[in-house]
Amino acid sequence: MKKISILIIVACSILFYFFPSAGEKAFACEACSDDDGAVLSFSKIAGGSYGGMKERSFILLSSEDEWRALWSKINGNVQPLPPLPEVDFSTHAVAAVFQGRKSSGGYSIGVEAVIEMSDRVTVTVRECEPGPESIVTSALSSPWEAVSFPLSAKPVLFTSIN
Repeated sequence: MKKISILIIVACSILFYFFPSAGEKAFACEACSDDDGAVLSFSKIAGGSYGGMKERSFILLSSEDEWRALWSKINGNVQPLPPLPEVDFSTHAVAAVFQGRKSSGGYSIGVEAVIEMSDRVTVTVRECEPGPESIVTSALSSPWEAVSFPLSAKPVLFTSIN
């Protein structure tokens, strides 16, 4: 029984190391060029594979009205409309990233890092696509993710890595 308990603890430790919680992320982005800036924590507030956005786009939102309008667009084909994730726009901004309409599943997009430099904030986005031998769904998809991060007076720029 003692050996089983130890194995469970080791297995859980490994899982937590490789699969951290979906809450706040704050880590250096090895693929980002802004490694001399301050890494800001950010939280995923929503995302999925079937958003309502047809075009690839990166959007910065600074008000609840903007967020509510975008939320309606993202979930245009969902009835009833899911509840709007709460964001305190007096202290946070939202970055929403969309990969656009894809002809199959297997695509993904997500925020990799938010880094504050002396003159800007850079939101680094990672986009992935399935390999030629990947088994994917044949349904149309439109991957997206929205994250909140601390508000800054500096301009926010997006950069994409693969």
